[in-house]
Amino acid sequence: MQAKTRRFQNFLQNRTLNPGALFQKTPQGFLSAQDEQGFLVDQKLLEAYRMGRVQSGAFGCGWVACYNALRLLGKTKSAAVVIRRLEPWFVLGGKRGTHAAFVAPFFGGEGCRVRLSVGVKAAAKTASFAPANILYYLRKPPKGGHFVAFCPTGRQKNGQPVFRFYNAQSAPNLPCRAPAGKNGRFLCAGGQTGDERTLNELLAQEKPVLVLVYSLWP
Repeated sequence: MQAKTRRFQNFLQNRTLNPGALFQKTPQGFLSAQDEQGFLVDQKLLEAYRMGRVQSGAFGCGWVACYNALRLLGKTKSAAVVIRRLEPWFVLGGKRGTHAAFVAPFFGGEGCRVRLSVGVKAAAKTASFAPANILYYLRKPPKGGHFVAFCPTGRQKNGQPVFRFYNAQSAPNLPCRAPAGKNGRFLCAGGQTGDERTLNELLAQEKPVLVLVYSLWP
């Protein structure tokens, strides 16, 4: 299948989906792909979204981070549109996710100002003043990399800024408000208060060999 044809077919499929209606039944309750503010916090539940030649459940962290960062910047777009914009930059048809080098041009195309920081200390300082950030960290094989969108909370812990993260792999699933028109017990990553911690706290569990943060302004 030609790449352009595949992208168009993916777009037609993806635009029929509503991330707010994607749930997984668990013994503890219904696990939601979205938090209470509409941010995507669990990519495993987004398997139905196609990106390149693959599904998003295992490889979608890049587009999920861009989707969430756009919401933080007040530039909300549908998941289908974000995926279509990013598809030329998926690695090996999406089998290796999104290329980290193309985060900056993607947001530059949205009229945003982008600043790249390398390392935790520099990143935390810059990210504290940006309304949206995207963290990319690379781990030793075979684990690979992961993207996470985050924003400052204005609080500090032990002298370090505290951030709110969206779609971090280590976020706990906690109770959250049921979506409109739904009954039952619902949970999402971070729960009602959100996944709030320092960069060091998040990365301590991941043991990365490379840390990049793209700080974004509208």
